[in-house]
Amino acid sequence: MLVAILIVLNIPVYLFLGWVVFDDRHKAEKTFVETIVDVLKILFIPRIVRLLAGTDTTGAIGCLPISAYFIACGFLTYGEYWLLTKFVFTS
Repeated sequence: MLVAILIVLNIPVYLFLGWVVFDDRHKAEKTFVETIVDVLKILFIPRIVRLLAGTDTTGAIGCLPISAYFIACGFLTYGEYWLLTKFVFTS
């Protein structure tokens, strides 16, 4: 239950981390939503479908950085869970 609460509370942190990691444009603050949408497209739309639809994939982010991003988010949540159970919810 605590993990689910941490995941929901960390959504803004995950989005900010994704924005920092994946957005390299000049005016990054204006492209926050575009970056999140691009990452989701790369994750959920297969490459062949993107090619057939004519979507530009030359600047597409590979699966390795996206996997590393999700692993980092998982470690962030696990670290918070560990700290809370170690120091706050001690019996």
